[in-house]
Amino acid sequence: MSARINSRVVTFDPDTQKVLLVRNKDQDYWYPPGGGWEPGEEDIRTCGEREVAEETGQRVTIQRLIYTQQFQASPEVIFLEWFWLAHPDGDTKIRDGHIDLHGIVAEARWFSSEELQSVKVFPKRLKTTFWDNLSRWNQDEDPFLGVS
Repeated sequence: MSARINSRVVTFDPDTQKVLLVRNKDQDYWYPPGGGWEPGEEDIRTCGEREVAEETGQRVTIQRLIYTQQFQASPEVIFLEWFWLAHPDGDTKIRDGHIDLHGIVAEARWFSSEELQSVKVFPKRLKTTFWDNLSRWNQDEDPFLGVS
């Protein structure tokens, strides 16, 4: 059995009160952009920021760790996912031609809390407790101890 580590980023725009999510080709659910982390190539936070740029064309700065998850994708593979909270760097307009040109992402979109209620979202807590926890996360200490 092998394990794969993913770095996923929930980008929250405090000006519009929206989060940035992506949808894969031929899929009906939305999720935070991100991808596999290869230790030694970059740190896990940089991986998340790079994946957001590749999949959406957006530049972000990670603020803190918010969730972790383990799931078994198949009998041979376990995924460990790190979810980061980030804020956009500059312009938040999604431009044609900047969506995951060589990957599986078909669409990137900003969603308000209300808009998320009518779509399928992963993880589900992005519809609920995520919004309640935003103010606390801005005050609490980041559980990520850093890179050493």
